[in-house]
Amino acid sequence: MANYPPADTQTFSYGGPYTQEEGAPPMMPAGGQQKRLFNPRNVFIGTGIVLLTMLCTVPIWNALALLSDFNYLFWAGSDIPTWMVSCCLVIIVLYTVTVTLFFSAARPQVQTEQTIMMIANIFITLLGLVLMLISLPLSRQAISTYNNLMYRCDYSEQTHRLYEYSQVLHNIRRTPLCAEKYTVEECPGYEEAKPYTTFLKEMEGTFRCSGFCYRPSGNAALIESKLEPESDRYLANKGHRQDRITPLNLGYAPQAGQVVTLAKAMGGALAKESHRAGQVPPSTVGRVTEATITYPPTLFSDANYQASCEGMAARDMKNFSGDVGFQTFYQGIYLVLIAIATGFLKLVGFCVRREPEYKARGY
Repeated sequence: MANYPPADTQTFSYGGPYTQEEGAPPMMPAGGQQKRLFNPRNVFIGTGIVLLTMLCTVPIWNALALLSDFNYLFWAGSDIPTWMVSCCLVIIVLYTVTVTLFFSAARPQVQTEQTIMMIANIFITLLGLVLMLISLPLSRQAISTYNNLMYRCDYSEQTHRLYEYSQVLHNIRRTPLCAEKYTVEECPGYEEAKPYTTFLKEMEGTFRCSGFCYRPSGNAALIESKLEPESDRYLANKGHRQDRITPLNLGYAPQAGQVVTLAKAMGGALAKESHRAGQVPPSTVGRVTEATITYPPTLFSDANYQASCEGMAARDMKNFSGDVGFQTFYQGIYLVLIAIATGFLKLVGFCVRREPEYKARGY
């Protein structure tokens, strides 16, 4: 009979396909890892992040557009667009942290569909309220800057400093030596003073305008006229006819300080140059007044654009940043309304739920 060693001293070796070192954690099949990756918790977190990011795309895009607009940055600064971007990013991060803590710390009994919908409604409402609150100062900035530029350009606190620099540069530009130069930068006496001179240069080149709150010393050629045939006099009792004020660019461009009457501008079609306003032909009831030209020579080129820089800047603030403010406000309202509608639908779901579902959940 063969002698075998004791059983406790025998060693066995197994060369199967699965080998694992001693003390290592048990291996999980590939299908189990995929199932764990796409569990309801991860799906809800990922879907919520994607949806919130999509909702924040338009506000972030608008904020970045405002940050790249030199006109808005000069008048209003970068605080509100920066707050808009920061709040959107904070809401996305706060949603991720909240949902992660909810699924890891809350009891399984409260991890229901209603609770998940409540969390979604909370963050949709929060995003809507944040957008509405940010839009209010943004719209107020646009309206206030527009009014200051259009009606209080030379003495408002916001525009007076730039007006002073503009007037100094125009005084330099009117000197005989500087009038022949291409730009006022080549003239003696010019000194760069950031951000005012750089903003005037960029505004003149971007908006193709000339003069900022310009107040010339002499009369020039701007004519206010109202022509009304005698046959249309009876219409005065039925409707109001507004005067039109337009710069005269007919035939030639008048020089600064030159007075042009209606007869000279129209080539003598209405009256002679010596006629006064009340001496026009009897077939026309007209009123001619003299005003001052509002288009001085350009400072940083010889283009001599026929548009005022304060008017162009004011319209840009109203039409761009003002529209961004209104769009942000309405987007916030829509998000709040969506959250309210979702809450009502959830309430209706409570009312129509069937009895077997309550029994299956142990209620």
